[in-house]
Amino acid sequence: MSNSGASVIYAYFVIADISGYTKFMSETAIEHAKGILESLFGSMLPAIRSPLTISGLQGDAVFAYALKNEVMSQQFILDFAEQLYCVFAHAKEKMLINTACPCDACSTVDGLELKIVVHHGECVVQKTGDREELAGQDVITAFRLLKNSVKEHTGLTAYTLISCAALEAMDLVEYFEKSEFHTEEIEHIGDIEYVVRDMRAAWERRRTSDRTSVEVGDNLLTEEWVIPLPVSLDVAFTICTRPQMRAEWLGANKVELFHTNKGKIEPGTLYHCYHGEDIFPFEIVDWNPGDYATGQYNLPMGLTMLETNELVQTDEGTLVKIRFATPTSPKIMGKLMSGMVKKKLRGIIVPDKDNRIARMQALAERLAAEMDTEEAA
Repeated sequence: MSNSGASVIYAYFVIADISGYTKFMSETAIEHAKGILESLFGSMLPAIRSPLTISGLQGDAVFAYALKNEVMSQQFILDFAEQLYCVFAHAKEKMLINTACPCDACSTVDGLELKIVVHHGECVVQKTGDREELAGQDVITAFRLLKNSVKEHTGLTAYTLISCAALEAMDLVEYFEKSEFHTEEIEHIGDIEYVVRDMRAAWERRRTSDRTSVEVGDNLLTEEWVIPLPVSLDVAFTICTRPQMRAEWLGANKVELFHTNKGKIEPGTLYHCYHGEDIFPFEIVDWNPGDYATGQYNLPMGLTMLETNELVQTDEGTLVKIRFATPTSPKIMGKLMSGMVKKKLRGIIVPDKDNRIARMQALAERLAAEMDTEEAA
């Protein structure tokens, strides 16, 4: 962490807390309970990546933070919380499927759940020997929000609680109705407003959805593009998917978003890419932040074309790999016209390849320079 000493910094605080931990540890065989919890934490910790940093492990909780000026995407923290829960749920599900042990620990692991708190505010870095810890009222508030009335309000046990302060920092408050906000009164701090997202529902959506990705061995419209960028996975994913940035490197007049989930891009979200008087609808069909995103262009005569933007971390930054599938259609007319449409698409995309890559790299270099300037300040 570049900021240290008594300087005040602004950060997102993320706490992932395993609920049912105390009961689980007190009522089960300790050697098995210890192994199960170590396995669950061992699955979750690798999922906490830049710009998030692990501040510490506190028994049944993981505390991580991200400096506000290092978070490029307004929905990055929400995507991360959902991914973290899905990692936890997948690890727990594997245990339930693969164990035949009848002990109390192994047979009651399904009673463990994960709740996540997201808050935003001020803090300072406090050094204790070789350790650096975050301190400040907003850090305390984040931890106090673990003791809440979410279950009473919503019935949920697997959730992400997002404080109003965090929503404001993400510019997402306007996407929620007043009726969706709850209030927690915290002694010596006051009333804290928040919203709740159902993580169990998010996991059910993911586990029942198939991976949709254009692969190198598929029937491609044109060769794979491999673009080195001097930025992190998070920033590279933002470049590929944020409407204003996507418009910049595509050379579009503008890109508009429709069908978001409370301002959050996910499968079903529709981009309208404006190129002069032409509009190219592009619907997200698979969304895995920091890994890949796949969208579908809806073309005339029932033809569709998939595009995957895949990210690979390198020592120098990120490789962005872009692959376009050959258009297909279930309709006879679409099949008959597919050759002509492919030729037209190649005539648009291939000649502009070098320009798109150059614009994407220039955008990444500019963002990297801006972040270096902010860090130095």
